[in-house]
Amino acid sequence: MKKILIILFLLWGFTAKASGLVSLEEFSCLKLSPNVQNIILTFDRIENYRFIKLSQDYWYIAIPGKIISIKTKFKPCGFIDKVLVRIIKGETRIFFKMKGNASYRFRIVLSGSGRFLVIRIQSSKTFIQPGLKTKESKLKAAKRRPIIVIDPGHGGKDPGAIGILDKEKNVVLSIGRYVARMLKADGYKVYMTRNKDVYPTLADRVELANKVKADVFVSIHANYSPKKRRDAKGLEVYFLNTTSDKRALSLAARENGMSLSQLGDLNRIILSLIQTKKIQYSKVLASKVYREMLLHGIRIYKGYKGRGVKQAPFYVLVGTRCPSILIETAFINNPTDAVYLHKNSFKKALAMGIALGIEQFLRLNR
Repeated sequence: MKKILIILFLLWGFTAKASGLVSLEEFSCLKLSPNVQNIILTFDRIENYRFIKLSQDYWYIAIPGKIISIKTKFKPCGFIDKVLVRIIKGETRIFFKMKGNASYRFRIVLSGSGRFLVIRIQSSKTFIQPGLKTKESKLKAAKRRPIIVIDPGHGGKDPGAIGILDKEKNVVLSIGRYVARMLKADGYKVYMTRNKDVYPTLADRVELANKVKADVFVSIHANYSPKKRRDAKGLEVYFLNTTSDKRALSLAARENGMSLSQLGDLNRIILSLIQTKKIQYSKVLASKVYREMLLHGIRIYKGYKGRGVKQAPFYVLVGTRCPSILIETAFINNPTDAVYLHKNSFKKALAMGIALGIEQFLRLNR
């Protein structure tokens, strides 16, 4: 059934009315080096597209159809100075204006059964990349307070996993607040992606971390196992990487809101996006947080089990420019884990472990 959609383009002063054909769900930028970046457009599905270069500074992507339902915000990023959307000759065109007096080369891949359109841009001009510091900027960085972003998963309309005693969104918000409070007390600058029961999109969470130039990004979750494996229990800490482990892929698919087939395509895309240094630091961060969480968790919950530091393609870890990890604190539908996740004493112990692990990492790697 066709629905008549009215989309108000506040940024571009444009209103269109037509039959909704395609939904553009995410727009993200990833800087791979000082002169290479990827633009990733995530759709529900597209059949085909056209890439047209109008000049050295202007180009557009054309999608068949008169309108696109847009669920994301377009903002300048990297080489991109401005983005406009127009309906022209029966198709939707997404126009991009480039920054600087440079020449650009493009390589485009449509994958994920039409879900991901990845545009790799190479510039002839070297732009200063966040994270590549001069001696002067290193001295300034050493003087400033480290910035930490804590991301309690899910929230609002997205409850996360439904546990025996509570919903995931409530448990992880409580733990996240404890972590933020402890880190602030130690002099760190802390931002939370949410501090109440609201739902920031995955892109919103990543955008905050990059906007505040975070030194560390930590996403907090509670795990869930299917009925046939209700005995699964304990702590897992993940850093970004590709994987062939079926359980890790299933977990990432659930957290990303994707099917396993779509996740497989994201897995392959990540191979082209991987920033080796970031992954190395993220692995160190994951190891330190895992160790401290286990040490502090066991003091309250003697049966608290460590399931290891693992790797998986979590979307929320892809776009952040800083060392980033995702924590699965315990299994919210395991009868024993669930009882302790409901106790403030255990949540505070986990928070203490997270905070100490972050502090250890920052002392060694700033």
